[in-house]
Amino acid sequence: MQEPIERELKILVSKDIYKNMIHSYEFTKPWKQTNTYYDTTDHFIKNQKGALRIRTIDKKHIFTLKIRKDAITHIELEKEISVSNLKDIQDPEILNWLEEYHIDLHQLNAITTFSTIRQTYDFEHGQLCADQTLYPNHTDYELEYEYFDQHDGITFFNHILEPFHIQYIKNCPSKIARAF
Repeated sequence: MQEPIERELKILVSKDIYKNMIHSYEFTKPWKQTNTYYDTTDHFIKNQKGALRIRTIDKKHIFTLKIRKDAITHIELEKEISVSNLKDIQDPEILNWLEEYHIDLHQLNAITTFSTIRQTYDFEHGQLCADQTLYPNHTDYELEYEYFDQHDGITFFNHILEPFHIQYIKNCPSKIARAF
């Protein structure tokens, strides 16, 4: 079985560049997603360069466990669940994922919650996401190119950014890090 991976390039941008970008492509209708992240008191998942969350979109809940492989690649284990409370998960596949990465479900606590207004635009080899993220103490704007096929993602992302006079330079930590 092929390992479920995610390749993404992210850049923080100004509100003006964000607005110009969303008016330059036919993005999907925006939607709100609320993310609640979990970790142990000793930051076991963070120390593994990972993240565990439940994302809620309307009444749909999605469990996600990400473990970093390198600067732009993560193992991403994701599954829709019927509960919003992490401790209520009974799904055997998810429980196996937690066991595989030595994560004790009963040691996990919510560490932060925030919401993102997301819009997407699909390209042949990937997807451009325009995110406005609303944290308890600030708002930021991010462009993310997530690609699925093997290609030079950085060159392609820079091609998208070029009309806005910006270039991809990793300038932002993850949303969970920005929440703190």
